[in-house]
Amino acid sequence: MADFVITRRIEVHLHHDPVADPEKVEYNRQWEYWRTINNNLYLAANRISSHLFFTDEYEHRLRIQHPRYRDIERTLASVSKVKRMSKEEIAALRVERRTIEQELRAQTAAFLQTSRQNVTYRIASDEFGDLIPSDVLTNLNQNITSTYNEFKKQVVRGERTLSNYKKGIPVPFSMKKGEGLRRRDDGSYYVLFPGGLEWDLAFGRDRSNNRAIVERAFNGDYEVGNSSLQEKNRKVFLLLVVKIPAQELALDPNRIVGVDLGLNIPLYAALNDNEYGGLAIGSREQFMKVRERMSARRRELQRALRHSTQGGRGREHKLQALERFQAKERNWVHTQNHIFSRAVVEYAKQNSAGVIQMESLKSFGRDKEDHIEAGFRYVVRYWSYFELQTLIAEKAKREGIEVRMIDPYHTSQTCSFCGHYEKGQRISQGVFICKNPECAKGKGRQLKDGTYSGINADWNAARNIALSTEVVKK
Repeated sequence: MADFVITRRIEVHLHHDPVADPEKVEYNRQWEYWRTINNNLYLAANRISSHLFFTDEYEHRLRIQHPRYRDIERTLASVSKVKRMSKEEIAALRVERRTIEQELRAQTAAFLQTSRQNVTYRIASDEFGDLIPSDVLTNLNQNITSTYNEFKKQVVRGERTLSNYKKGIPVPFSMKKGEGLRRRDDGSYYVLFPGGLEWDLAFGRDRSNNRAIVERAFNGDYEVGNSSLQEKNRKVFLLLVVKIPAQELALDPNRIVGVDLGLNIPLYAALNDNEYGGLAIGSREQFMKVRERMSARRRELQRALRHSTQGGRGREHKLQALERFQAKERNWVHTQNHIFSRAVVEYAKQNSAGVIQMESLKSFGRDKEDHIEAGFRYVVRYWSYFELQTLIAEKAKREGIEVRMIDPYHTSQTCSFCGHYEKGQRISQGVFICKNPECAKGKGRQLKDGTYSGINADWNAARNIALSTEVVKK
C-alpha cells in the first residue's frame, strides 16, 4: 500500500532574539533578505519557464527544417486520404521518423551542452544567484520544469497558455532530515530557511491538528519533504509537505462503493454487492438553508457598499467586511465537504470496500449543448462538487482505497437490478420505478391499487455507479 503525501498550511513568524539583537538590526536585515527573495522569485520562475519553451521550439524548428522529416510527416498524414501503403511501409516510415527525432534531440543536447534542467538552472543562477539562495533556485527549477513537462502537450495543442508566474508564488526550499524542522528548548518548533532565517511555527487554535503532525514528523514517524514559504496578505505561511505511511486495512478489491451526487441528498453511497441499504449523507434543506442565508447577507453587504466605495479613498478598507464574509462562506462550504467526504470513506472502511467509484464531473448537470440544466443550476451555484470529490479521493488514498471515475451516462435512468434503461423511470428526485415488466425488484412494493411504491432513486443511481465498468481514464 503506497504512502500518501499531505501539505499543511501553518502560519510562521520570523524569529527575533531580544537579548542578542535588542535593536532589531539583524531582524530587519533578515526581513530585507526575505523580501529580496520574494520579490525576485517569480521573475526567475518566468525565466526558467520561457527557456524550457525556447528549447522545445528550437528542436521543433530543427524538425520542420529537415527535408526528409517533412516528407515523412506529409506522407503519413495523407495515407488514409490519398496514398495506399502497406502496414510494413508505414511501420518503416515511423521507424525512420523516430531515428531522425533521436538525431535532432542529440543535436539539441549538443547545442545546450548539458541537460535541459541544468541549462535552466544555470540561466537562473547567472541572473538571480546573488539575490536568491542556490537551494531555493534548485527547488524552483525542479518545480517549474515538472510543471512545464506536465502541461507542455496542452500548450502545443493550444488548450492552455504557457504558465505565467506572479509575485507571491511559494518559495521552495529543502527540508533535509534532522535539519529543516527543529525544536527549541522550550518545546516550540521552527524551520531553518536558507541564509539562516528561523521561522517560528504559530499553531493558533490548531483546528487541523497541525501540532500533532509536526511532532510526529520531528520524531521521525512521518517523513518531511521539500516544502515552501508563501507570503499572503502580509502574513507568511509554511506549506509543510509530509509523507504519512498508509494504514494497512483488510479491504476487498471486489467490493465497491458507488457515490451519487444528488439534489435532495448531497451524497448517497451504495455497495455493488448489496441489494438493499446504503448511506444518505447530508440534506438539501440543511445545506441550502445556510447557503441561502449567507448569500442573502452577502448581497446586503454588496448593496450597502455599492455607493460607499466610489473613488479610491479607503476603498480597500471598506471592502474588508465583504472579503471577510466571503472567506467565511468559503470556509463553511469547505468544512461541509470535509464532513461529507469523511463519511463516505468511513462507510467504505466499515464495509471493507477496496474501491470507491464516482461519476466524472466533466458533464455534470449539463445538457447536450453543454448548458447547465434548470434543475441543477441552483445546487451547482451553491456547492463545489469538484472539491468534494477531491477530498474523497485524498482521504481514500490515505486508507489505501482505490478511487475510480466512471461515465455518468444513464446512471439515474437505469435499473440497477435488471439493467433496463428507459426515459421516465426516475419519476421524481426520490423515486425510481423500473418499466421492465419482468423486473420485480426494481419496482418496489406493490400497492393495493396495483401500482408500485418504487425504490429510492438516489440509492439506485449510487448502486449503478458501484456496478459500472465504464471507467473514465482521464
